[in-house]
Amino acid sequence: MQITYLTHQYFPHSVGGTEVYTRGLAVRAQRAGHSVHLITHVESSSLDRSDYRATSTEHEGIPVTEVHYNLSRAKHPARAEYDNQEIAQLLKPELERINPDIVHAMHAMKLSGAALHLCYEMNLPVVLTLSDYWFICPRHTLIRWNEELCEGPRDDLDCVRCLHDLHGFGGEVTAKLPRPVLQLTLTVGSKILRDRQPRSWRDIKAISQRQEYLRDTVQCADRIIALSDFQKQMFVRNGYAADKIRVLHHGLETGGLRPAQPHNSDQIEIVFIGSLVYHKGAHILIEALARRPELKVRLRIYGNASGANPYLDSIKKLAAADNRVELMGAFSPDEFGQVLAAADALAMPALWYENAPLVVKAAQYVGLPVLVSNLGTLADSIKDGNGVLLPPGDVEAWADALAGFRPQPLAQDCSIKSMDENSRELLTIYQEIYAARCSKLSI
Repeated sequence: MQITYLTHQYFPHSVGGTEVYTRGLAVRAQRAGHSVHLITHVESSSLDRSDYRATSTEHEGIPVTEVHYNLSRAKHPARAEYDNQEIAQLLKPELERINPDIVHAMHAMKLSGAALHLCYEMNLPVVLTLSDYWFICPRHTLIRWNEELCEGPRDDLDCVRCLHDLHGFGGEVTAKLPRPVLQLTLTVGSKILRDRQPRSWRDIKAISQRQEYLRDTVQCADRIIALSDFQKQMFVRNGYAADKIRVLHHGLETGGLRPAQPHNSDQIEIVFIGSLVYHKGAHILIEALARRPELKVRLRIYGNASGANPYLDSIKKLAAADNRVELMGAFSPDEFGQVLAAADALAMPALWYENAPLVVKAAQYVGLPVLVSNLGTLADSIKDGNGVLLPPGDVEAWADALAGFRPQPLAQDCSIKSMDENSRELLTIYQEIYAARCSKLSI
């Protein structure tokens, strides 16, 4: 089979859980004798539309098509955020050239729902993994603009303020109107202005259509895969058909992972592994440690600390104020085992509904204790004394937990699925869909 993976970002430009997972599946499909191609988005800083194109490269022997694009230059950015026809135009000749038997969409953000519709129009079978919550939340985190947790939009205009905060859509005044007023003015304005609607009005209208468009887009896929029971429940709560979503827990790269060992030191080594963004909560951990200056704890923060933004700047400032905290930068997937082997515990003070994160699975696989937020799938991951659940965002509670924490290596959790097992599961799904399509074509 020719298997094409679609994802929002990929190596070497980005390193994250979805990228690692996609890489693992693609490498194994290729090893199994299938022809593999990967299509991804690359954020372009150029404002020149002639620079937006699909380019061919490869990573670790896998052909990669990179679609370079800048959303801010779209003709209608508020619509293109979830339905980008310009991306589809760039993708069409690539898909015609590759001619895949199966398309597995790992993450549709940035490529947008238009990429999936293109596959449907070309009669390409699609397997769709719900890697996070982007289809029901434009921020993909289910955290509102004011940092409150969200369970999905309460109505068609509920995402207006978040999209204004994220991309500037809707205009400063319009986006902050109460929803009843916003709905009234949108309706009246649409009738009066018709083809001469201001951009803010067009933005609001596009945002109001986002949920229905993406829900319909998702449910056209041949297979829809959720990575956790919690995630499936969240999508069902937001109007998705329960019988169309199959929960298939993703696999773990076990190569290089060794059973946790005790360290002969009176200093506790704790690691945080993740993106240095607000919803991952690294600041909670650093602030908690700062409240207990007497603790003999070394905190290593692994994540890309290059560049500058208000949140990253605040993390650097917090870390610089405590010599027990070290910003380690990012590491390659092949170094994962070494990072865990040097630690006494893993901490994940997430402020969002983490979706069965691979770093927690890896820690549990090697028998490393974990401290995690009592939230979403993280709450479901703690069992048999293999970790500590803590209130998300409660700095004092985390400080108390660090003060009383005496980590010891645990038994390995060998029930955790490996990437090899998961790859075989998905290849079986691909074969089923492919065989069914071939059978229809032969009739």
